Amino acid sequence: MTTRKEQAERRREQLLDAALTVFAAKGVDGASVKDLATAAGVTPGLLYRYFDSKEALVETLLRERGFLPRLRELLTAGHTGRPAREVLIDLLTDFDTLLADNADLVALFFGATRARAALAELTGEGQHLIGAFLESAVAAGELRPHDTRTAARTLFATVAVNRAMRAPIDVPALIGLLYPGER
Repeated sequence: MTTRKEQAERRREQLLDAALTVFAAKGVDGASVKDLATAAGVTPGLLYRYFDSKEALVETLLRERGFLPRLRELLTAGHTGRPAREVLIDLLTDFDTLLADNADLVALFFGATRARAALAELTGEGQHLIGAFLESAVAAGELRPHDTRTAARTLFATVAVNRAMRAPIDVPALIGLLYPGER
């Protein structure tokens, strides 16, 4: 027997799934709350019980289904004792896989103009985490000194743009740009 809490969580996930599909098809600005509710098979009032606004729904999708949770996991527990090159290859490969497997999320990410503040916060946190990791690798002498924030932004932007263009990317070669003597 399922509890009310489990039912509420299942309903919330159903709403997020439906919203992601509708946002990808119509864009955030083109999708109405009625569209979202209809796709989820609920009333608009029920949608508002879970999310204060359409923007809150977008922010939740970006926060919970984007790459940031995996990034945190990889950078906290996933790199202990491993060379930075391996960790970075794993990070960018995972990011590319997430983008490839979640076209709706990519469409939302690139079209989330109504949630710019949340998007900036999330990407800023991701860049900060990667930047801090790169700084520690520079301090350890593993990477050549560089502007780690710009490097973080460039690495992920390169993967995202290549994925959006459906162009192949050589992740090890991209990471090689950060290493002394490699070009």
